[in-house]
Amino acid sequence: MKRIILFFLISFCFKMCFGQQEYEYVGFIKLNDSSLISLTVKLQETNGIINGYTLTDVGGDHETKTSIIGDYNAENKQLRFKEVETIYTKSDVTEDDFCYVNFTSNSYKLGKSSKLNGHFKGLFPDKTECINGEILLSTKEKQLKKIEKANKFIKKTKRLTDSEKQNIDIAKTMDSIQMNILRSKQIMSVFAKSKNIRIEIFDGGQLDGDRVTLKYNGNTVLRDFETTNQRKSIPLTLVNKKNTFILTADNVGTMSTNTAVIEIFVDDSKIRALTNLKAGEQTQIDFYFKN
Repeated sequence: MKRIILFFLISFCFKMCFGQQEYEYVGFIKLNDSSLISLTVKLQETNGIINGYTLTDVGGDHETKTSIIGDYNAENKQLRFKEVETIYTKSDVTEDDFCYVNFTSNSYKLGKSSKLNGHFKGLFPDKTECINGEILLSTKEKQLKKIEKANKFIKKTKRLTDSEKQNIDIAKTMDSIQMNILRSKQIMSVFAKSKNIRIEIFDGGQLDGDRVTLKYNGNTVLRDFETTNQRKSIPLTLVNKKNTFILTADNVGTMSTNTAVIEIFVDDSKIRALTNLKAGEQTQIDFYFKN
């Protein structure tokens, strides 16, 4: 009996560990007019089925996260995926305005090829054609190796003082650029299929006495609340097609600006963001209920 249980556990672990693989790519979208937009693609492959998301204009004014679906045929080396739903955006547009990437590669070895390049077709949600272009990506592992090599070069160079070298960390700089920052007077739009969502707010760094006031659809949820390392969970119900959540910085703590980590749990996604506000400034999240 023990051998049967052990065999079951090993088989279950094998399926969990090897049946599902995750891959992350970073690079750019190149549009037909030659303009470049930063792009991150995260794929999860399970028995040939692809799920995941894209992040465009990471850290920019139009940062957008979109879910993707697709498939992978290892025998034919064919990888296909398409964007299907907007999770959140900082662009001032409706979901119907988005031009979704539809991509196919016929010569790609998932997990082995270090580059993922090729042309894509852009389609609106109603399937009419919009902007086409290319995606130019490489694996995150390859990028990290380049960063590590650059950091080693910086530490060896004689063109910089020791104090300047200590202040340079390319990996940390890249991480900060890729953070989802909620800035003053900025609106992030989140699209939800479920009426019930949850927000958790906390101080993810060193505690410095930051205080915030939160309002939801004009009603005060928290007033002059001090963020700590203890998560404050706030359940919200989407009562309207558009629901507005406003965070105001009541002060600036002992360190720099008012910063708080906000995690939004909506449908099957978690959106993680960080505020960066001066005293009196506010940022806004609009939740759109897709009924």
